[in-house]
Amino acid sequence: MNIFSRVLLLIAPVIHADVVTVAAWEKKAPENTDDLISIQIRLNELLPQTQKALVSIESGDGAGSGIIVSEDGLVLTAAHVIGSTGKKMQVRLPNGKRAPAITLGGSEISDAGMLKITKGGPWPFIDVAPKNNSKVGDWCFGLGHPGGFDKERGIVVRVGRIIAKKNETMQTDSRLLGGDSGGPLFNFAGKLIAIHSRVSQKPDQNFHVPIESFHANWSYFRDQALVSHKSMQKGGFFGVSCEETELGLIIREVITGTAAEKAGISAGDILLEVNGEHLDSREEFIILISSLEPGEEAKILYQRENAQCSVKVKLGVRPQATEE
Repeated sequence: MNIFSRVLLLIAPVIHADVVTVAAWEKKAPENTDDLISIQIRLNELLPQTQKALVSIESGDGAGSGIIVSEDGLVLTAAHVIGSTGKKMQVRLPNGKRAPAITLGGSEISDAGMLKITKGGPWPFIDVAPKNNSKVGDWCFGLGHPGGFDKERGIVVRVGRIIAKKNETMQTDSRLLGGDSGGPLFNFAGKLIAIHSRVSQKPDQNFHVPIESFHANWSYFRDQALVSHKSMQKGGFFGVSCEETELGLIIREVITGTAAEKAGISAGDILLEVNGEHLDSREEFIILISSLEPGEEAKILYQRENAQCSVKVKLGVRPQATEE
């Protein structure tokens, strides 16, 4: 054996060790039948754990879905499912057993809602994904009770991919039907990444509340009343249009004659804090501003180019049908 052959034999194991196998659900698209079978097998592995915490939410005026996220019975759902804070409802587990619950808070901006099972636990629950854990192109699967709870039919599962994700909305081709609202959307690690929101007749027009909306406002949703568009109209108004980007919460437009314009705020500025509260989302900014009264003062921290600036502004009155 010559020296060249000996070198090849020495480096061959190293080359083999560096080969990385990519899971089928992490590829841009399935490459063959084996990939599709792998996705199916992975889904079957995740379903026993994720299904056990799914609930049907029942009240006198309709039904929806939800998912338990804590041992003491905290449930994430859609704001339009709970309707208001302090309302008594029933949740129904996959085995058909009912438990009493009361609605907490949430926001009509994103359609995020919370309620709490009032009967003692422990309750089965699932893990919530950290923020920024999902992106366009990711595989996902949704659970729900379309048409309401049906023990004979069981839980309905839909597989899809994330099509779009912006501000308080995620869009997928994981099909939704009436009764799915408030149900969970999972990634292929079995983590909760969104809550079902708007149902459409089109297969690619399914909208969800990203888990980031809950992360940014967790304490507020749990401890305060539901933020409605009606209640927002009574709150303060700053006067900007902003968008969530990789750089942060960027101001796209400043409305003429508002507190923002009077304070010298400009398009392109990045909003950082309101009254010392760090901003993680557009929704959080709207909630913080609208929770203050018109005429009340707010301290705004923002970034312009490479400098941080701070300004105190007296909030105005919110115009009709204006988000911020």
